Amino acid sequence: MNNSRLDSISNPLQTENYHLRALLDSSQTALYLLQPVYDEQNEITDFTFLIANKNLAALVNQEPQALVGELHSRWFPQYKTNGIFEHYCRAFAQQDSLPYEHHYKSDGIDRWLTLVADRLGENLRVTFLDITENKRIQHQLEATIHQIRSSNENLEQFAYIASHDLQEPLRKLQAFGDVLQSQFADSLVDGEVDLVRRIQNSAKRMQVLVRDLLTYSRLSTQTEPFETVPLARLIKEVLSDLDVSISEQKATIRVGPLPSIPGNSLRLRQLFQNLLANAIKFQKPDQKPLIQISARNPATDELPKELTNQAQRLFLLIEITDNGIGFDEKYKDRIFQPFQRLESRSTYSGTGIGLAICKKVAEIHGGTIDVASQLGQGSTFKVFLPVYNQTD
Repeated sequence: MNNSRLDSISNPLQTENYHLRALLDSSQTALYLLQPVYDEQNEITDFTFLIANKNLAALVNQEPQALVGELHSRWFPQYKTNGIFEHYCRAFAQQDSLPYEHHYKSDGIDRWLTLVADRLGENLRVTFLDITENKRIQHQLEATIHQIRSSNENLEQFAYIASHDLQEPLRKLQAFGDVLQSQFADSLVDGEVDLVRRIQNSAKRMQVLVRDLLTYSRLSTQTEPFETVPLARLIKEVLSDLDVSISEQKATIRVGPLPSIPGNSLRLRQLFQNLLANAIKFQKPDQKPLIQISARNPATDELPKELTNQAQRLFLLIEITDNGIGFDEKYKDRIFQPFQRLESRSTYSGTGIGLAICKKVAEIHGGTIDVASQLGQGSTFKVFLPVYNQTD
């Protein structure tokens, strides 16, 4: 047989071997084939590398050829005592593949591995994926979760104090004021009566502050299951609750078609009740409130910056537009912070925490809230809520 004939036979084989080697070495996992080594009692004492790729060889700073034909224990001596050898033997003794997660911390290696071994004829096929980075992230997340839980516990303790220890002295202040007004009214001069009235008003205002702060803190510490919430029915119920204010202010409220969304009805009720109560309250003197409620799916470029990384999700935009006093938009971030007010307490009542509650509720639901406004021209509050659950 001449040399040209030999070349025509060997070249395809060499080409195939070259392609197989390139495929092995390009894999993101370590791939290798092991042959068992037996003693005189036919017990497996070690394994020899028949095939190895670069991902495996790189762990010991070698090329794959250096491992082939060598004992596994030469390059990874601790594998005989850290559980991997026993795993190989169990995998070789059964037909199904055997997965195994292992923290390999020996032989100068510190890696988390997801290892799968299965018998291939009289050999053992093994693959493993380095999941060290995933484990690092997992541990960071676990630490963060622990911190969040600790923070929530602290908030729960604060909530207990706010609902009991802080409110009890306020109730006593009001009770003492009532006693002074009812039993000693005849002996009090005008200045003293006014002083008692101021003390009672301050105590009442402090009670409202404590109550609202308690509501805000519980949003972060209490989680309720989501359900399908018909927004049309929920808004109808909120308007019924606000019926007195609507009648007093002679407000006109127009409600467009509203769909159902996943959420917690109690929290969503808090959100829309705060927004609608504000729309009725913050009006010019002698002006009848006109409020419009509508819903639609926003375009991607309409999403606030907080949601731009979730553009693949489908959101519902609920807009509440009023003809009230409005405000300068440079303050729009401020109004969603607790206890931040743009108007004086003497003109408009409230604690300044309602919009902070609205934003927190929207965020709990995976959305957010934004606003467009002009001073003296009214406001449009924009509530963005996902139309399906985070896990869908």
